[in-house]
Amino acid sequence: MADARSSGQPISFTALRAALGRPPLWLVVWALEALLALAPALMLHGWLTGAIGHRYEPGSLFGNLGPYFRFDHRHEIERLDDATGAIGAVLAVLAILFGTFSAGGWLQVFLERTEGHSLRRFFLGGARYFWRFARLTVLTVVVLAFLSWLVHGPAWKTIVLKGVCRVPANDVDRLETFTSEWTAFLVRGIQQAVYALAVGLLLVWGDYTRTRLALHDTASAVWAGICTAFTMLRHPVKTLRPFIALFLLEAALLVGAGMLARAVEGAVASGSAFAGVGILLALGQIALLWRVVLRGARYHAAIQVSREVVRPISRPDPWRASIGPEGGPRYPLGGDEYGMSL
Repeated sequence: MADARSSGQPISFTALRAALGRPPLWLVVWALEALLALAPALMLHGWLTGAIGHRYEPGSLFGNLGPYFRFDHRHEIERLDDATGAIGAVLAVLAILFGTFSAGGWLQVFLERTEGHSLRRFFLGGARYFWRFARLTVLTVVVLAFLSWLVHGPAWKTIVLKGVCRVPANDVDRLETFTSEWTAFLVRGIQQAVYALAVGLLLVWGDYTRTRLALHDTASAVWAGICTAFTMLRHPVKTLRPFIALFLLEAALLVGAGMLARAVEGAVASGSAFAGVGILLALGQIALLWRVVLRGARYHAAIQVSREVVRPISRPDPWRASIGPEGGPRYPLGGDEYGMSL
């Protein structure tokens, strides 16, 4: 594994190159994540096939399901939304668990300085670290709930709206007492920006905590999380810089793909052929594949940074209380049948 310090290249560049250099890993992860989205897609396709049938002119609903169609099938659409919502919740949990598993796989591959059998080592690492990372996932959800309470709950209303902005208690949800609509928009924008920044820092903290657990081969997610938080406070630039660079790469491709998708959607709505739908499908899968690659790159970057700023833990030497020739067998001191008694 290339070291950014020895090569003189940015950590984000070497991390991206290391992730791209392992296509079997990101292809397998992409395929499994795409497979999770197949169930609701097939459900929607089956329902549309039955709903459209021979009741509409062929091709009339290809680009857009108009208001007449939605009104005619409003009750069926409500039931479909409820069903897909329930399935989506289950699939979301499965996606989180698979993300927990794949994190261990990426770290196992990048921490070992060996080549070959990357898929075998990926699944080995996923199984090896799964329960440790699952506990960290639960901890992350708890912290996320606390952040939501701070920014979108009573804490924000009491401290910011009532205390700083002097908003009356009966107007904290509507913000109608502001003299300018722009002021209310600015307050809401700051609230969403603070929440986005907090969630972003939480995700970075989670990646570094998982890396610390794997690097030290420890089991306490809480202690590793506390140590990681202090490490990020001591080295904010070094820990955040590669993640910001990778985030900008991810955002650039997603924005470009979104702009292209909007243009293609306009062509599809005007009645184009199936080629437009194929392009939309390809854009979505490319965006998903790019995010999978960058996910692996973030763990590679976290390993490089952690090796620079995280001190290795001291482990007891099992052969310290032993005697024997240098380079030869060692015999522990003790009184049992396998030890040496003095």
